[in-house]
Amino acid sequence: MQTHRLKLFYVIFVILALALASCTSSHFYTPNTVNLPTLSQRGDVILSGAIFIGESQSGWEAQAAYSPIKHVGLIANHIRLHYRGDTPLDEFPMPPISSRVEFAGQLRLTELGAGFYQQAGKNQEYLLSLFGCVGKAQANTTYRPFSAPLRETQWKFHRYTLQPGIRLHHQQLRFGTAFRLSLVQFTTGRIDARIPVQELKRIELLKDHSPMLFLEVLWTMGYYLRPVLVSINTTGVALGNPSLNALGLASNHVSLMASLNLHDLRKKIEKK
Repeated sequence: MQTHRLKLFYVIFVILALALASCTSSHFYTPNTVNLPTLSQRGDVILSGAIFIGESQSGWEAQAAYSPIKHVGLIANHIRLHYRGDTPLDEFPMPPISSRVEFAGQLRLTELGAGFYQQAGKNQEYLLSLFGCVGKAQANTTYRPFSAPLRETQWKFHRYTLQPGIRLHHQQLRFGTAFRLSLVQFTTGRIDARIPVQELKRIELLKDHSPMLFLEVLWTMGYYLRPVLVSINTTGVALGNPSLNALGLASNHVSLMASLNLHDLRKKIEKK
């Protein structure tokens, strides 16, 4: 049994390493990890925390889920994403010192939601759910041109989502997938007109196509060490308006998450 567990952890570690290596982000819009809770009965409370690290991003997420009555769930999500990168400079001194401008910033998103869940299967091994969420976000980006003052942009948006999902458990293993339909509405912004022209064009693209509708997909795999579930999650934009491709929307947001089931924690404490 111990050898089996070691092999399983090794496989999970390899998958995590490969997933993090392919993690992508966008300073215009990056999807957070879908909250796909393992609620099963009235009074269940699940608290989750996640981290993610990629070549051009890092940050953390917090999630919560609560079932006030059986089959009904309430969820809350928050993400803090730090990103960095560079973009072509359209005007530069001659001879050019650098043809690119570095940028860095952060995205904050908070959302609340409610929905339904239902166990199914001969051994109740499946968990079906449907949740809807309303969220508010703000992104701040700072551009650092060579030998020039910093230039900043800020924009805010609302997001409305609907997410059907399914989970499967087999012994300690947990698998899940969900589809999230996201409507993103940019509301206000403060843009420095001196940022690179290419960035200005992308921001205009956002404004012209808002509200934007995206289909996002989640895959999750985890191992349950009662009362904590450790999981690897990947969420990405699968479908959207083709004219938005220039924004480089994130196709693979990967997180490592730990979820604490307070109901199982109480049961474990009572047994001692």
